[in-house]
Amino acid sequence: MKDEIVTAILQEMTPVLNQEQLDRLKSVVRVRLCGYDISKKETGLMCTDQNGQNYLRVFLDTFRQNGKSEGTIEQYRLHLSRMLSYVGKNVEDIDDDDLIAYMEKYKDLRHVSNRYMNNIRLVFNSFFRWLQRKKVILRNPVDGLEPIKYKQAVKKPLSPEELEKVRRACEQERDLAIVEFLYSSAVRVSELCRLNRDDICWESDDVMVLGKGNKEREVYLNARAHLHLKLYLESRTDDNPALFVGTRAPHKRLTKSGIRNILKKIGRAAGVSKVHPHRFRRTSATDLLRMGMPIEQVQELLGHVKIETTRIYCTVTKEQVRASHRRFMAA
Repeated sequence: MKDEIVTAILQEMTPVLNQEQLDRLKSVVRVRLCGYDISKKETGLMCTDQNGQNYLRVFLDTFRQNGKSEGTIEQYRLHLSRMLSYVGKNVEDIDDDDLIAYMEKYKDLRHVSNRYMNNIRLVFNSFFRWLQRKKVILRNPVDGLEPIKYKQAVKKPLSPEELEKVRRACEQERDLAIVEFLYSSAVRVSELCRLNRDDICWESDDVMVLGKGNKEREVYLNARAHLHLKLYLESRTDDNPALFVGTRAPHKRLTKSGIRNILKKIGRAAGVSKVHPHRFRRTSATDLLRMGMPIEQVQELLGHVKIETTRIYCTVTKEQVRASHRRFMAA
């Protein structure tokens, strides 16, 4: 087994070392391995499971108590249960080398981006930090992992021209009502799906939505959203309390995937790429800031806990910076 390890290391280093350096490396590795009993470990993504799954259940229960969405909880469960099964140790014995080995194996098998891998690192950090607070472990093994660098993609909002193209591509009143509602309210698609007709206050044009962490907040309808939502609701013949439903009987409540598919179809018809619910949210935030709404109020509208999250959502163009410079630095 030791000979296999030495051979594998030398093969890995052959492209970057000369023969003299390889001989020296071989000698050093052999000396360092003396006195160690080495056995081969299973390298699949599923091995054995020990006490970690019990801690994981308690950890996820705290997420539920804190109002985390089921989608978030499921993502944490998947990533953590896979890692715990692969490592096959009690949580007290897991170290940074175990996590590094798992993440390298995961990336090699799944071919995912660096951004995705860094998100996994953050999931691990949340779990082990919780174990540390509970005094289950003394040291967080994620402290030994460097943040994974990735290129921050610039996610652009819809331009005014693109937004108008999307509006004109809507063939049904329901679809136009969805577009106008998303742009006016800046809600998440999950929040939109949960809404009922009686959540709308027509007199004041405000809507109470249930956001992340089961926190309620008010969002608002502009004149366009008010008009097209009312026209859509007046055209309906079903008695489903849901705000948005399918056009065919039995007119079930629209799901997240259903709304995404509707917008994708509209985007294709409009000749506008990447038309999805979250892009309307980004567009709303950007346009509100551009028109002078304080970022703290935009944060409140979007339902963000941290203002840094709002800043990520909002795009500032070079043209806006140039215009502001001319405005404030005019001679």
